[in-house]
Amino acid sequence: MNLDSVIRSPRRHRDQLEAHVHRPEFRHVLYSIPWTYSTCHLASKNLQALKQVAESMDIEKDPFVLSLREKLGKMPRGPERTRLDQKLSNTILKKSSYTHKGIKDLSNAAHDICYDLGPWAADWYIQRVVEFALKNASPYSNITSAWQTREKSYLIRHLKSINITPVSYEPRSIENGISDKLRVLLRTLEEEKERTESFNEQYSGIVFVTRRDAVLALTAVLEHHPRTMDRESFRVGSLLGSSESSHRTAFLDITRSILRQPQAETLDEFRSGEKNLIVATAVAEEGLDIQACGNVIRWDVPNNMASWAQSRGRARRKRSSFVLMFERGGIDDARIAQFEQLERDMVAQYNAERRAVKRPPPSVLSEIDDVFEPCRFKVESTGCVINIT
Repeated sequence: MNLDSVIRSPRRHRDQLEAHVHRPEFRHVLYSIPWTYSTCHLASKNLQALKQVAESMDIEKDPFVLSLREKLGKMPRGPERTRLDQKLSNTILKKSSYTHKGIKDLSNAAHDICYDLGPWAADWYIQRVVEFALKNASPYSNITSAWQTREKSYLIRHLKSINITPVSYEPRSIENGISDKLRVLLRTLEEEKERTESFNEQYSGIVFVTRRDAVLALTAVLEHHPRTMDRESFRVGSLLGSSESSHRTAFLDITRSILRQPQAETLDEFRSGEKNLIVATAVAEEGLDIQACGNVIRWDVPNNMASWAQSRGRARRKRSSFVLMFERGGIDDARIAQFEQLERDMVAQYNAERRAVKRPPPSVLSEIDDVFEPCRFKVESTGCVINIT
């Protein structure tokens, strides 16, 4: 929705504007996937333990299913009973109770992290989520406040049965447990920081990631990996979307609560330079007051042109860079040329429009200035004032 808005670009003083608006340099990097999606979990002990528990769960013993059966047995025949019976059948068929779905979603999220970031990140993520859930297992906890007590107990019982292997924070363990994609990101961050400092400037960057769970796992790796853990080099923070739903809480919504620092505090520290690297979801693409930074990296390829333009627009400092990550030898190869062509098309369109704008002669400008005298608008109910000169 554009609310019938009209976009205007300045026709006068464009040279002054361009002196303060900088287009980032577009680059791309390639990474390899050493395993298939179906086999990547074999190196993650915690993922294997989680899958074993998920496969052992009996949907017929799920408290939600049992409660539906109890209600069904007390209802008279009629449309309401038919609808409840269909809900029960679908829940059993799809194993879509809140607890079963919660365990399944955790397993799927960890599997994606294992494939994308490596087994160390998957092990860390499972351990962190399970620890947090068990620590906040009280019936009065906010993380599952809409769930029935029996469902919480059922979920907690299965989480406790996961044979968690504590992750090792030894540098060699972390290095051996990350993906090639993550190694490419580490190298890119080091190169971008070195390039920035060669101009006697302080590094600041944002890594855009699609999934919230991947933001948490990637932040953990960057905070503990020997190449990025030194606070003299990278001081890492995280930003996640904070929208709340009025619907029943999903188990993995607790990922928002795992963040150690509020969003406003992270943004303040990024503006002040106390943090110089932010790992963020699309929440940082627009709508947040984030200062212009020197380096933007897309961990995931943008889904559309709007996401491309918005995330790239965060790299507005002089000599800034915009880096996309592509899978080597995969479907992303063809998309490199596509995005590079989109970049050229945008530049060509911008330049064409600029050439089409002819500056009026001085006499006409004087007439325009005479016609458009300074105006002042005020909204009495709010006190808002707009001065147009």
